[in-house]
Amino acid sequence: MSAAIVLCGALLIVDSRLRSALTAYVVFTIGVLVLAHPRGPEAGIGDLALFGALAFLKVVVGPTAIVWLHVNRRVPGDLAPSFNLGVRIAVAVLAFSAARYFGASPAFADAKFGAVVFYAIFASICVVLLHRNLLAHMIGLLALGSSITLAAAVFAPALPGGVELADTFDALFATLVAIAVARAIAQHDPRLDIRSLRGLRG
Repeated sequence: MSAAIVLCGALLIVDSRLRSALTAYVVFTIGVLVLAHPRGPEAGIGDLALFGALAFLKVVVGPTAIVWLHVNRRVPGDLAPSFNLGVRIAVAVLAFSAARYFGASPAFADAKFGAVVFYAIFASICVVLLHRNLLAHMIGLLALGSSITLAAAVFAPALPGGVELADTFDALFATLVAIAVARAIAQHDPRLDIRSLRGLRG
């Protein structure tokens, strides 16, 4: 499952097609949830119910909102990368190298999936930084929320589930705000290129 998270994170950084990015995001998030799900006798019904709600929000609600915007506003499926393919591949490799470095540091060496956590976080941020299309930014925000859930499970397993729920709602709220902004921008430029923000008035 760690390999799937890394590969999907790399695909999110490198690819520029909405369909591929959403597929990679869903697999990425499912992989994160498999690693982060409550285990052991201490995992009660409430924990499992909360986790199920988180999974539904991250895997179903977020992607559905993005697809709705894509279909109803006829937004192109191109995520408008700001850099060429070679640069994006180099960034994915650099993110992987940095994640391995931090994961092997003395502070996190005891964590079983430390490097995976760091790579998931780095990849999510890179999705936002390397693409101009607002749909890519929404995917990056949702992926970052899933990455923080994994970080909580790996580095702070005793963290209350309510914190994870709050994080998930933060990511979804940011996505819904981005959708509202994207609807306004789509009236002027259906490409949803963030450069279109410069042309907005009022």
